[in-house]
Amino acid sequence: MSKKNKRTIFGGIRHMAIAKKITLLYGGIFSFSLFIISLFMTLNITAIQQHNIRRELTYTISNIDVYVKQGKQLSNEALRGLLDNKYVEVCVYDQEDDCFYYSHFGEGPSLIQSQEFNLQSYDGHLVKGDELTEKRKKAFEEDGFKISVQKESAGNSTEYILENSKNQQLMLISSTIPTKEGIYRVEAFKLIDINSNFLKGFIVKLAMIDFIGIFCAFLIGRYISRRMLQPVEAIRSAAERITIEDLSQRIDTDGPEDEMKELTVTFNSMIDRLESSFQRQNQFVSDASHELRTPISVIQGYANLINRWGKSDPDILQESIDSILSETDHMSALIRKLLFLAKGDQNRMLVQKQLVTLNEIANEIVKELEILEVNRQVLFDEKDKAEIWGDPDLIKQLLWIHAENALKYTKDGDLITIRVWKDKKNAYVSVGDNGAGISKEHLPKIFDRFYRVDQSRNKGISGTGLGLSIAKWIVDSHFGQVSVESEEGKGTTFTNAFPLNTRLKKDELKKDN
Repeated sequence: MSKKNKRTIFGGIRHMAIAKKITLLYGGIFSFSLFIISLFMTLNITAIQQHNIRRELTYTISNIDVYVKQGKQLSNEALRGLLDNKYVEVCVYDQEDDCFYYSHFGEGPSLIQSQEFNLQSYDGHLVKGDELTEKRKKAFEEDGFKISVQKESAGNSTEYILENSKNQQLMLISSTIPTKEGIYRVEAFKLIDINSNFLKGFIVKLAMIDFIGIFCAFLIGRYISRRMLQPVEAIRSAAERITIEDLSQRIDTDGPEDEMKELTVTFNSMIDRLESSFQRQNQFVSDASHELRTPISVIQGYANLINRWGKSDPDILQESIDSILSETDHMSALIRKLLFLAKGDQNRMLVQKQLVTLNEIANEIVKELEILEVNRQVLFDEKDKAEIWGDPDLIKQLLWIHAENALKYTKDGDLITIRVWKDKKNAYVSVGDNGAGISKEHLPKIFDRFYRVDQSRNKGISGTGLGLSIAKWIVDSHFGQVSVESEEGKGTTFTNAFPLNTRLKKDELKKDN
């Protein structure tokens, strides 16, 4: 076979459907196994037939053994009655009565006659060993047979495979049966006849069995492959029905606890994540559009105002410029935060970690709040020195987000508390206030993007609704956790937990590997 043909064949198999590959593989393996078994049986048909004949002869001698040991009188008629197979010939020599019994009718075969003469020449005594073997060999040769195989069998038995000049073979088993009355010598033989008709019939039947077996193997392989791939077909059908507009399709997970069920559960889980991601993305786009629409509308409105009346009115012109600059700053802050989150989602945000002391960063925030003269009381409580492996700029940004929220939702003279402590596993930094607080129904959603407690998005309190989303991303990027405790009218406390320095290094090494 040329290389081009081989490439064509293997290329066709490689591009074949999985169900057909499984059917071909199952049927091919079964067919090959059946072929090997058939070939073995064909090549060893002689051994198989010899085994069957040996079993028949042994069974016949066993029947005679039981008969004579029961003390029953042996005769030619009794001997023929003991034979289940008419093609087995038997000669029995009774040492006590010095007589022979035969299973055949009329004149005995020349082989048995020669054996009879041979046995009688022993003066009624059974000869064993090499002497018997040599005399037997000469007797067989005189009768036109030669010994092709001779081996000792179980008990007092000897097995011979004899072959004559016509290439005919027979099996003869000679055995001694000792009883209370005397000793019997039993010789049973049968022709090993493997003729062409028998061999042809055997091969035809074997070929028919092989054909039926191979046909059934491919049918069973086709059925098994289809049954095995039903979940895959269900996944394919569901995938075809799934669109961006419809992510509600799921696959039934009923069935045995096997790999296909795991695949189905994994697929459904993937669709759940995709649906959640698309919902967040749609909400993100909707909220971003809404947030950007407001300042753009304000800028457009003041630009029209300047165009109509502000060119000649300095007050209107200055008011418009101030508003446009304010809204521009708001848009700029919103876009920066959106870009920050977008880079974080795409894992493109550079996080430069080093050994960081939370006490130092928290102290910087306290000093900056005091410099800004925010008219708030600021309390810094550091119980322990807490070191973590993190990005100092991102940690500072995180604390500023919490501090800005505390400033927004507290009044002049209220208290802002920043605490730092640690335990055996984590380092903690918290920012709390005694301001407006957050109601319980809003707490689970405050880390969602663009979510603000003031759902009407009024301008009483400025903000984009992205600060806490950024804060959560920063904490997650440091393998930490952020939690919130709040009670409406009494204040809010955000607590950030980070693994201690040694613990974090190990986690990062595992992740890198």
